[in-house]
Amino acid sequence: MFWEDVFIVAVGICLLGGGFVLRLWVKRRRFYRRGPGGLQHFSRYSKAVLISTFEGFLMLLSIPMMILGMLILIFWYVLVKDIGKGKNDRDKQIEKIESEPTAHFLVPAEKDFGRKKICPIPSNHSLASMSSLG
Repeated sequence: MFWEDVFIVAVGICLLGGGFVLRLWVKRRRFYRRGPGGLQHFSRYSKAVLISTFEGFLMLLSIPMMILGMLILIFWYVLVKDIGKGKNDRDKQIEKIESEPTAHFLVPAEKDFGRKKICPIPSNHSLASMSSLG
């Protein structure tokens, strides 16, 4: 379980970081190609078309990488949080069952049927309700 969590977090961080790095790399290349007038300068037209197309593809690829990385990290956090909460709830429930015996022979009409603690009848309890049964 631990290594699966580490793997999922690593994949999410790599996708998120890889998307940022791709965007940074493309923008840096574009920055250093700019001349004094602010336009990108290429030695040949074919080179300009190829590089612009390739860099545009990388920019488009970086967006889903970052989104997928964020979704993986968010869903992992929510899932791990829920699993941990469920595990704590189960542990508390087991401790409660072991420490507090309950009666399972109660009448279904009673409140908290099956969960009522076993305890003696209090001295101020009247048996009038039992006499009407029969």
